[in-house]
Amino acid sequence: MQQYDAIILAGGRSPWLKEVCGTEFRCLAPIKGRRMVDYILDAMLASGCVRRIVVAAKTEALDLLAGTLPEGVKLCEAKGDMPTTAYAATMALGADSTQQHLYICDDIPLVTPAGIQDFLSQCAEYPDRQVFYPIIPKEACLALFPEAQRTYGKLPEGEFTGGNMMLLDKRVTINKQELGRQIYALRKSPLRLANWLGWSFIFKAVFRKLTLKAAEERVSEILAPSKAIITQHAGIGMDVDKPEDLKLVENYLSK
Repeated sequence: MQQYDAIILAGGRSPWLKEVCGTEFRCLAPIKGRRMVDYILDAMLASGCVRRIVVAAKTEALDLLAGTLPEGVKLCEAKGDMPTTAYAATMALGADSTQQHLYICDDIPLVTPAGIQDFLSQCAEYPDRQVFYPIIPKEACLALFPEAQRTYGKLPEGEFTGGNMMLLDKRVTINKQELGRQIYALRKSPLRLANWLGWSFIFKAVFRKLTLKAAEERVSEILAPSKAIITQHAGIGMDVDKPEDLKLVENYLSK
């Protein structure tokens, strides 16, 4: 099985967690007696697909993570935004790192080894692509988490929600920093994002004429050769971004 170096983006803060869990850092939030990041690390290591791991976290979290992680897992400081953090983590992996890096967010404690294996095995079928992003059909999410409130995008191929991991060629991380920052800055501004993507692209999305292939082609034009990976492993998309999600995860782990 092909192995990849991996990066956990663990710089996220959720102020509502402070009252519920005693910390605003998602990676440190306790769930059933363990930190959220521990569940993610377990899945990565058990998958057999991960060679080395870097956890990128804020300074305050780094102090609490130091000396508590599995052997060989490195730490680096998360920077001001995601592209800059990705670059710092890539440098921490070193020049001999794998050509592609697996990025996983710090808020998906229900990710499984099988989910990671499925995503990466499908990515390996497209050696000409540099950017891979998982999408999960609505039916798969509802089958496993019927009470979860997810946001779904409607396409001719079906309804999907996004997963919280990516596989990136390290050349994209290193060489597309400025573009990455532009995308990151636009992520919460639909109007500015529409201007950037092109209104014809947005109209197709609104009227459900945007196909997966068209979306892949547009991202490929803007960023790098890309591929959306359809996976049935709903844990990849079950992020903890509100109290209801935390309760759902706790109940699921109790079973």
